[in-house]
Amino acid sequence: MTNILQRFVQKNPLTGDALKILTHYRHFKKMYKFLKESYTWSEEQIREYQTQQLRKLLHHAYKNVPYYAKLFDKLKLKPKDISSVEDLQKLPLLDKQTVRENLEEFKAKNFPKRKFEYITTGGSTGFPLGLYVERGVAEAIHMAFLQILLDQVDCHFTDRQVHIIGIEEACKYQVFGRILILSSFHMKDENMPTFIRKIRRLKPKFILGFPSAVTILARYMNKNKIEPFPSVKTVICSGETLYDWQRELLEETFKCRVHAVYSHNEVSVFATTCAYSNDYHVYPEYGIAELIRKDGKPVTKEGEMGEIVVTGFNNPLFPLIRYRTGDIGVLAHQKCKCGRNYLLLKRIEGRVQDFIVSKSGRYIPLTGFYGLVAKCSNNVRNCQLVQEVEGEVILNIVKDKGYTDEDENSIVRAFEKRFGGEVDLIIRYVDQIPLTSGGKFKFLIQKLPIDY
Repeated sequence: MTNILQRFVQKNPLTGDALKILTHYRHFKKMYKFLKESYTWSEEQIREYQTQQLRKLLHHAYKNVPYYAKLFDKLKLKPKDISSVEDLQKLPLLDKQTVRENLEEFKAKNFPKRKFEYITTGGSTGFPLGLYVERGVAEAIHMAFLQILLDQVDCHFTDRQVHIIGIEEACKYQVFGRILILSSFHMKDENMPTFIRKIRRLKPKFILGFPSAVTILARYMNKNKIEPFPSVKTVICSGETLYDWQRELLEETFKCRVHAVYSHNEVSVFATTCAYSNDYHVYPEYGIAELIRKDGKPVTKEGEMGEIVVTGFNNPLFPLIRYRTGDIGVLAHQKCKCGRNYLLLKRIEGRVQDFIVSKSGRYIPLTGFYGLVAKCSNNVRNCQLVQEVEGEVILNIVKDKGYTDEDENSIVRAFEKRFGGEVDLIIRYVDQIPLTSGGKFKFLIQKLPIDY
């Protein structure tokens, strides 16, 4: 999961000239107004909107985007042959490698050059993807969707706020001192007193950041019996998978609701939790999301896993149709108490590579691993799994003060109890665990090929 919020903060349009502010705000206001109206749509209204937007997108792509014109001709299809969301299955899935190899062919010919902004994804698979978005518009539209979430906790994106993301310098302020940005690279004990003082002085209404980085802050506060920040109404986690144990820890520490956001720099999918549920609500106004099984068929059963495949409505300059995100979602059928008729995902398990392979070849999602370590010991500063051999994982641990042999024994016993011999555990102790180039934490280094 890449994080458009990080890119937005690092080049926030509010810090630009007045004309740029007006341009961005116009896009934000238009989308926000629409989302307030569509919030209570019926399933039929959502379906009608998505069908309309899909037809519009396909006609545009066929007419203006060389890659899709060639694809349709090769398949002997016309846009009119795809008249519903179900008909999308007539088109093949689109992977990252295809986009890399045909980058210029995905650019719409009816947009002027000045509109194109080249960006890259976070590269959580090890290979960042380069693509184009419409300059300024992508961030403004994204912020409109985020504001719908902020509305639920009586916050606004112009409020005082703290972001904990991957920047090189330890901390900095933006937007006339209203946004404090802390570096996930510098979330170390020696910096925490300064960071906490700055947060308390700012009195932010919300904290937004990578869950791994916010968790480090929370664990430090707990360990040192530091009081929470009374001004904070919510913590929003984005850019990484938020695990249940992390949510529990953060809610206990900050005494507020913790929300999760799932989105991509590719501007094709947006999902959040809500005030009533930890399920991910996939916004139909952002695009079409499919859950696709390994055999290429759609997921239909409650609790079944599939790869998240998306078709975005908000980046016609560089449209991605049936794009494979590489993320795995778990389908939920029940309707949420919030009343919205959205596709629901019980969980987002992370990327295809975020699975452990057991001795029998079974794929085990990461959900049960990281929380296990946290529950066994409060004296582990950080840890990371590495798998090189089926049925065996290496657990790299950075010790905290107070770590003893009993902590290790507790972790080993818990792993044996949980996995019943399916996975052998090797513990190694390290001084630090490096973050990715984007400042994110990668819990699993999977060196085995995963054919989901």
